[in-house]
Amino acid sequence: MDESILRAAGHRLYVTSRLKEMKRYLVFRARCRMHKDIIEDVLDFFAATELRKRILEGTPSFIEQVTRAFFYKGSDYPDRAALVKNHILFMEKHFTPESIAKLYAEADENTNSGKRLTLWEDVFEDRPLRMNLLFYAGQRKEGCLSLALTWDDEDLYQIMFWFGPDMEKTGDAIWIGAMQGTPNGSDVIKRLTKAFFGYRPKNLIFYGIRNLARCLRLQRIYAVTNEGYYAMNHVRSDRKLKTDFAAFWQECEGIECAGDPRFYAIPVEEHRKDMSELKPSKRAQHRRRFEKMDQINEAFDASCSKYLK
Repeated sequence: MDESILRAAGHRLYVTSRLKEMKRYLVFRARCRMHKDIIEDVLDFFAATELRKRILEGTPSFIEQVTRAFFYKGSDYPDRAALVKNHILFMEKHFTPESIAKLYAEADENTNSGKRLTLWEDVFEDRPLRMNLLFYAGQRKEGCLSLALTWDDEDLYQIMFWFGPDMEKTGDAIWIGAMQGTPNGSDVIKRLTKAFFGYRPKNLIFYGIRNLARCLRLQRIYAVTNEGYYAMNHVRSDRKLKTDFAAFWQECEGIECAGDPRFYAIPVEEHRKDMSELKPSKRAQHRRRFEKMDQINEAFDASCSKYLK
């Protein structure tokens, strides 16, 4: 096991001049030693190509993710090591090396977060509204990538996820570890909902994830249930989650997976009501909404053609 890589990664991850951070660094190193075989395998994986070496140098969080109870409830070291490797393998298969480098290898040394790939852009109240793909070090507990809905560089909603084999091992899927909204944007949310013809921003960003899956020709999206959320590894039995994931996944036509109640299976394509199903007073609004959604589809197609192989 290359101790120099772990030492460098640890010092990027933790500000060891602070006592609390030094303790975290020491725990990180101890966990790597206790699970030496798994960590060696992950280090060998990243050492296999020049791009992977750059990815690990830019995003040392990939090693930390293996050593901590992240992603979903009940994940163990082999699960997390396989998850990280499968995510990178998927990225290498579908994304251009330049795109991967921007997301991971060219990460900011102070924040350990990568550059953004813009998948969709619009204007709202004379300020840019975007959906960006990026890696947020602050959201590393829930995924290996984030799709962020930003308004003039202020994050309104984020979906944290990773790529990996589907439950049947017949193809690949998007796995959502969490969705997070801004705590101070209720007024903005209302105005955006009106501007998008009754389509709420959290529906808008989930439509973005669906579009990303469509562009990657994926057939499945999975999302953690309340029970499957990673923090349930630590939460007390008398404490409830602040966010009810299940209600929104069900709204998105999600069904709890029979074989694993930690996840919902959600269709990639969003169901659109036929105009005949709508009240006459609602038809004009929905027609404009569907036109906007079609524009988003076209924008994702154009953007993904630049970032995907």
